[in-house]
Amino acid sequence: MRILIVSPLFPPSASVAIVRISSLAHAFLKRGHELTIIRNEYDDEVKQLLNSNTELIDLKTYKVKMDQSVRFPEASKRYKTVFRKVMDNNNFDLVFITAGPFYTIPLCQVAKKEYNTKCIIDYRDLWIFDMRKKLDFFNPISIAKKIVYFPIEKKSIKHADLVVTVTENWKQILKKVYRNGKFEVIANGYDDEQLHQLGFTQDYPYNENFVISAFGKLSYYSIEYGVKFFSAMKIISEKYPNLLILHIGLPEKETEEAIKISGFDREKYINTGFVKYTDGIQLLQHSNVNVIIDVRKGAMGTKFYDYVYINKPLIYLGKKNTQLDHLVNRFENGFSCYNEVDLVDNIVKIIDMEISSLTNKGNMRNYSRSKQNGKYLTLIDELF
Repeated sequence: MRILIVSPLFPPSASVAIVRISSLAHAFLKRGHELTIIRNEYDDEVKQLLNSNTELIDLKTYKVKMDQSVRFPEASKRYKTVFRKVMDNNNFDLVFITAGPFYTIPLCQVAKKEYNTKCIIDYRDLWIFDMRKKLDFFNPISIAKKIVYFPIEKKSIKHADLVVTVTENWKQILKKVYRNGKFEVIANGYDDEQLHQLGFTQDYPYNENFVISAFGKLSYYSIEYGVKFFSAMKIISEKYPNLLILHIGLPEKETEEAIKISGFDREKYINTGFVKYTDGIQLLQHSNVNVIIDVRKGAMGTKFYDYVYINKPLIYLGKKNTQLDHLVNRFENGFSCYNEVDLVDNIVKIIDMEISSLTNKGNMRNYSRSKQNGKYLTLIDELF
């Protein structure tokens, strides 16, 4: 099968947004499918960050000039221009569009109406109905944008042969609003293909510390809960001076602000900057506790699955009755916290009781990407 993948963020990009599509692209290639890529144009400096993923970087690729200053209408126009050029000169069986960014989803209508080609939209995140804070969601400017973009999303979904998202909650939201579409859930997972031969690194500079780690986002989804986190860490560090917060991933202005507001000792916070996925996992292997901060009701961050693979005690900090809240609580040593007091109590419990694992049950394979990719391939087969 010949598949055109439209994914603005794709190797060699350093964004966490590449993880899902990279894993699926490898699964496509293993199945014998021929892939062509349309993505954003990156500079040479970015290319050095993921130059080990040569199988995907070397695929036939068309690039679209893009930067943060390019707004939705212009971004969508640029992608349509390149997309039509590629489609005019090739015959594809399937167009596969990742979202977000969301300026690519109108290509689904182009694929169906102009080229009679099957199309899938894969939502890593919601667009119009992504609600993190009610005040922000119902902000007049936000509402105005939603009024403009809603018809675009509606038309795109109408023309899709399949719309896939990562949680059942998000599927139900899309299904309720856009009734004339086929919706499925394919969860994320830890990348077992990359991790099955991963060793345990001995070069770790924080062996004398009690390390609480976050892989990827820390305070990004909520400065309010970021402040709660660091306020609790300030209290804990008074009892356990060797406490260290290890943030594996790109720095965040939200985290810097949360540290400043909370008064947490900046010397006890380490940010690694961007690291390769496997290097990040090796750092997590040494953690004493892992933490997720998220306030989105139906969200399912990709790093949850990596924490399950690592199998260390896991803290969720956020609102009650979210998808992550329920999932973390399924594990014997998964702790949901909603405020500073909960967080302090549970961290102290983990330390005093010397809790060292998330679960003793051997069901980790259910959370792997290869299992989820297998479900994806089955869905695609059913389209033909």
